[in-house]
Amino acid sequence: MARVLLFTVLVFLAAGALVGAATQPLSIMMTVGCVERDGRDRFILTRSTEPTALKERVPDEPPADTPLGGETITLIGTLGEFSVASHDGHKVWVKGLVNPGEPYRLLNVVSLTHLSPTCE
Repeated sequence: MARVLLFTVLVFLAAGALVGAATQPLSIMMTVGCVERDGRDRFILTRSTEPTALKERVPDEPPADTPLGGETITLIGTLGEFSVASHDGHKVWVKGLVNPGEPYRLLNVVSLTHLSPTCE
């Protein structure tokens, strides 16, 4: 009986630890880069900066001359809602959730702001 009780307690503790780990909030990340078609009806963000977590609820918009980086990220989500196709070749500021992916990380877009009509 003591073993059954101990086992039950351990199961509940393990389940509680898993639930606690699963409810950790994901950080909204932001990056600046260049929107490009990838040739397979998808869009990527090239020359993007390393994604960083938002530290403020409404961060200041970066200037149009923000330096670009060396990252490439695949954009996913409701891209039509953000008119991503109309930004092909443009420099943009993107916010979203970053997920692992191959060959590039994935960014589930929650916000896209136009910074420049060229990618310089």
